[in-house]
Amino acid sequence: MVKKHKFSVLSVILFFSFGMASAQLSLLKDFENSNLIAKNVSIREQQILVDSLIAAEAEFEEFDEEEYPAGYLYTEWDNSTLNPYQVKIAALPDSFVINCSDFFPPVENAVTSEYGFRWGRFHAGTDFRVKVGDSIRSAFDGKVRITKMGKGKKGYGYFIVVRHDNGLETLYAHLSKILVKPDQIVKSGEIIGLGGNTGRSTGPHLHFEMRFLGNAFNPRKMVDFECFSVYNDTYTIKKKGTFSEMTDYLNNPARYYTVKSGDTLGKIARNHRTTIAKIQQLNKMGKSTTIRAGKKLRIS
Repeated sequence: MVKKHKFSVLSVILFFSFGMASAQLSLLKDFENSNLIAKNVSIREQQILVDSLIAAEAEFEEFDEEEYPAGYLYTEWDNSTLNPYQVKIAALPDSFVINCSDFFPPVENAVTSEYGFRWGRFHAGTDFRVKVGDSIRSAFDGKVRITKMGKGKKGYGYFIVVRHDNGLETLYAHLSKILVKPDQIVKSGEIIGLGGNTGRSTGPHLHFEMRFLGNAFNPRKMVDFECFSVYNDTYTIKKKGTFSEMTDYLNNPARYYTVKSGDTLGKIARNHRTTIAKIQQLNKMGKSTTIRAGKKLRIS
């Protein structure tokens, strides 16, 4: 679904070719018996010329900015794949300024789980307490790229991805109902879905992600979720700062332990030469959090 500009390289070439037609007529008369005439050019040579023109045109394919938000930044528009870009953090621009002046909170409820490592895996978003049926709103102006209804108790359940004019993409997961369609234009604050408990979820909540070229980062770096407003009208994404949690996670091998019946944090800490406080910190556990058999804990 790549939209080309109205004037392609091929059309420009043809335009100038026809513009020069009158001047060429007289030259053709002088050369009509010459081997330079097109009729003497082989079919194979003509095909090579056409192929080269098409290849040149393809290099200039771009998104129409009015139809595809941030088309200058993204390489494609895909309605089914969460991250079709596959751009590694190391390959991101060193910095990129995001206009976040039109931010609207998806919900204004308490945060129940933060971005970062937890319970043996990396949690790439921020969770908010919601009731089934609560309104979920678009964080910025943009266009819906994906609406998907997951099956069973796996993954995001019912979720939405919106590509925004400012270059970000946001994801809203575990919904009970989706109220928008792919390729639909949405405004900041517009209701796009209803809160739910679908997919891999232990209770009704909204899982909210901010992504840049497919890479999720901590929304708290841009948004104060106590006041539900952005810190500034612009946010500069920096490769070495914005993605620090994810980079640390990828660069530092972690060790895990699966909790067994009868285990306590003290026993696990002693057996693995660490401390209860360290285990709680690594797994973002409160002091009163209980552990259950079968859970994976990060221990280093």
